[in-house]
Amino acid sequence: MVESPLALFVMSLVIFFMISMFSLLCGYATLNFACQAAAREAGASQTRTGARTAMQRVADQIVGGPMGVFGGITPRTSAGFNLRTFRLPDGGNPEPFDVAPGGNLAINQSLYSYTYVVEANYSIQPVLFPFAFAARAQSTCAVEHPEGIGL
Repeated sequence: MVESPLALFVMSLVIFFMISMFSLLCGYATLNFACQAAAREAGASQTRTGARTAMQRVADQIVGGPMGVFGGITPRTSAGFNLRTFRLPDGGNPEPFDVAPGGNLAINQSLYSYTYVVEANYSIQPVLFPFAFAARAQSTCAVEHPEGIGL
């Protein structure tokens, strides 16, 4: 009987720590999932403006949803997501291909393939933790309609 309160205290500390670690894992997993889902939606869009809109819509739904809240992802909006465009020559290194909307682009699908890279930079503060961890996720997708990159 004498050991019972001490054991209860130690077990409660262990359980709280385990819940916090599960919350941290959930935050990282949710951020990676949101990044991959946003990249899939962006790649299927017909224009770059549509890709950005689709990325933000998906990111808002997932990061602002219950798993994002439990994972402690902040901010709970798509503010930490960034969409970048690259072109890949056959057998070469990726080249940045970000241009202003309405820019004059020479799309050459016989020499290049085009990709969107979705990057996410957030903070994750697990349940019952007094501090936050920096988190970064990145996902790449093929652009299905490269002729719309400049729109």
